[in-house]
Amino acid sequence: MLPSYHVGIVVADLRQAMAELSKIGFEWHAPIRNDSDVLIDDAPVTIRPWLAYSKQGPPYVELLEQMPGTIWAETGLHHFGVWADDVAAESERLTDAGIPLLSSQHDNQTGAPARYHQTADGVRFELMDIGRVGPGLTTYLSGAADNYLNGLAEDYFDSVARH
Repeated sequence: MLPSYHVGIVVADLRQAMAELSKIGFEWHAPIRNDSDVLIDDAPVTIRPWLAYSKQGPPYVELLEQMPGTIWAETGLHHFGVWADDVAAESERLTDAGIPLLSSQHDNQTGAPARYHQTADGVRFELMDIGRVGPGLTTYLSGAADNYLNGLAEDYFDSVARH
């Protein structure tokens, strides 16, 4: 069994979802913007989603703002995030087991640090490279940069609201 660390939920409005889920007791780390190149239907697409992780966990709750035209277009429960020591090998194992690849991060030089697979019933799994993603995520989840990141996020969301 792969070790799970989060449940991903796609939301229409990140700040609104954070506020709503705070009412039932969730606390949040600062929102961050994650620039990534992904392959969707074998075509490279650059995405810039806003996301935030709960302070409670593991498993953490990851809120991810929806992105039309991608696998993150529909709101609701989206995926289970799991760690893998070797994403390529684990992805191949899942594909061989009949759980096809849905999308992957695209990095020509170092391989994909994240890949999504989906079961026949629509359950999605995000395989994350623990060696490449784990250290940065651990720093983020420590909350050490929350004040700084909250300031950046507020500046961005305020500028969007003014336009």
